[in-house]
Amino acid sequence: MKALTDSLAVFAACYSLGAVAGAILLVVALHKLEPEFDPSWRMLSEYSLGSYGVIMRIAFILGGTGVAASGIALWPPAGVLAVGLPVVALGPLGAAFVDTDPITTPRPEITGRGKVHAGLGSLFILGFPVAATSAGIGAAMHSPAGQILAWAAVIPWAGLIWFLGATFRFGQPDAVGKPEVLIGWPNRFSMLAYLAWVALAGGLTLIQAL
Repeated sequence: MKALTDSLAVFAACYSLGAVAGAILLVVALHKLEPEFDPSWRMLSEYSLGSYGVIMRIAFILGGTGVAASGIALWPPAGVLAVGLPVVALGPLGAAFVDTDPITTPRPEITGRGKVHAGLGSLFILGFPVAATSAGIGAAMHSPAGQILAWAAVIPWAGLIWFLGATFRFGQPDAVGKPEVLIGWPNRFSMLAYLAWVALAGGLTLIQAL
């Protein structure tokens, strides 16, 4: 049974690394394919509204399944403390099928679809640092490499704090969807920080399996 669990963890780790790399490459490509979405103040989710929106949807699916797979990879050392990762992965997976409203949409005109997307985004953005910390602590209890993962959880927290700071400015009524509110880069950094942690989790799982 242990051999089967370990094999599944290795497979999940490999998948998470590939999925995260694919998601990042697709998002980088979208910066070139859809330049109308200025990365300094437009959100990543808005790429799904452009001519190449399907690419953003694929990136969401890859990112979401990669996060979920990292939870499976960390199950042997972290156990139930890794469950949060598949849970928060529902955010990007759902966002792949529910488009956002443009960031320039006045608050009274936000659609039901946009609200659902915002809820899915909040699940992931706010929940991932907590899930990563929990999984890291669980892994640290049973694995030396897990200690690295636990300390590395500070990276997602840094991304969240920067994004929340930008969101506070964006939340002011006179600042909705304005180019001077530079929420785009914090949004991108937080996502990169989250996926970097997932990649680290996958890499450490494979190193331990060697």
